[in-house]
Amino acid sequence: MKVYEAVNLGAAELKGICANPKFESELLLAYCLGIDRTKLILKKEEKLEGKQLKKFLELLNMRKSRIPYQYIVKKQHFMGLEFFVDENVLIPRPDTETLVEEVLKRLRKGDVIIDIGTGSGAIAISIAKYFKNCTVYAVDISKKALEVAKYNAKMHGVLDKIVFIESDVFSNVSKDLKFDFIVSNPPYIKRSEIETLQKEVKKEPIIALDGGPDGLLFYKKIIKEGPFYINIEGNIVFEIGYGQKEAVTDLLKKNGFEDIEVIKDLSGIDRVIIAKYKL
Repeated sequence: MKVYEAVNLGAAELKGICANPKFESELLLAYCLGIDRTKLILKKEEKLEGKQLKKFLELLNMRKSRIPYQYIVKKQHFMGLEFFVDENVLIPRPDTETLVEEVLKRLRKGDVIIDIGTGSGAIAISIAKYFKNCTVYAVDISKKALEVAKYNAKMHGVLDKIVFIESDVFSNVSKDLKFDFIVSNPPYIKRSEIETLQKEVKKEPIIALDGGPDGLLFYKKIIKEGPFYINIEGNIVFEIGYGQKEAVTDLLKKNGFEDIEVIKDLSGIDRVIIAKYKL
């Protein structure tokens, strides 16, 4: 079977499974061949070896079982960077780039940032990569997630700029530390809605999805404890879920945060909340 025939076969197999079956077929086949998807076009007339075709069919079956393709090929692009991902971390979403972009606009030389619930490290690493004169702390309750984040930090040459801490929010963070930015894309899905999610999403770590009964559990924790760790005039920056703007805004106002801004993502949905700590 030739490369282009395998791509077409894969696209047919994935029809109804994903929104762009040809794209995902190409990604999976490129992974099997050890090349970038863009190079497949140059090899479209080449014949696949038996073991390559067998591996490709195995990956198609994995994808048909609704394992996200990012977990299969072990990578996801975010902020123009490639990140290793596996089942221990949430897959970085393009919407979260809005958060990183807003932080980068506001950073000043010497600022200290903490990323709570770092997962793959996408937020922390992107900040450290694109703003040289800052220090970043990356916190996660999952030891396995931190291993993934450290791997990604090393891959992007910023391991020495990031301090990794295994911690449930601030529980293991020294109160001697003060931050100019507290940043987080916390779990924000209501517990009762977990079962209604796409099958692919339910393959991701439940700990990275479950925001408690009202979806606000981690916003409450971070906002309540944040004043002990943030500098005056420091910023707190959250990604929020659909319909959470008012609830998170109220929590911020009640805990000494002012100058609240809400930023929409590229789809026009309220995605990021930024506030300053005023006492």
